[in-house]
Amino acid sequence: MLICRKLLAMLIFLSIVTPPLFSYAEEEIENKIDITESNDKIIAIISGSKAIEFELRLKENVLWSDSNGHLGAFLTNQRFFVISTASSSWQSMSLKLDESEKGTASLSPYIALLVTPDRAIAFDARSNRFSEVQLPLHDELLAAEVDKYVAIVITNSRAFGISLKSPDFTEIPFRLGESVEKINITSSKATVQTSDRLLTFGAKTSTWIEHRLN
Repeated sequence: MLICRKLLAMLIFLSIVTPPLFSYAEEEIENKIDITESNDKIIAIISGSKAIEFELRLKENVLWSDSNGHLGAFLTNQRFFVISTASSSWQSMSLKLDESEKGTASLSPYIALLVTPDRAIAFDARSNRFSEVQLPLHDELLAAEVDKYVAIVITNSRAFGISLKSPDFTEIPFRLGESVEKINITSSKATVQTSDRLLTFGAKTSTWIEHRLN
């Protein structure tokens, strides 16, 4: 009984002093993954010990790569690769011909984002899976930004947001004649000011909230 009480006390103490992995805090996040390309392979070294390799296809070329916090990513002319500290293998999303060359990739400690003329693709460290959304045909891309816990994609007709809490894109359309005037993103919140409204997307709610200005 005494041992059980001591164990319970220790668990309570640890729950108080040890922050959760996704605490939405402003602390610096250590880079847990090192990535490299060698002999037609992409390689991730996780926490300085576990090495995970993936062999590229013939004529598959790396266009971009980065690592940040709990994620590492590669963009090739054929696929978008991401790996997290909780993964046991590289995960990839196939791309259309020339799609990667027209795309913009970015990475935060918890979210990887690739935006092409046709779609937005995200990968988050909590669900360890890809999510994608088709962008409106003929829309102009105004912004694609990612921070620790949220990412946003803004076109001239709507705003898309994605977060760790709900790793699927949530969108809100703009009204006829409504124009984007200002965009700001922090670690856990994105704000879009338009000519008519102030739109906010938060990591804890994963929904767009609007405040009318007129």
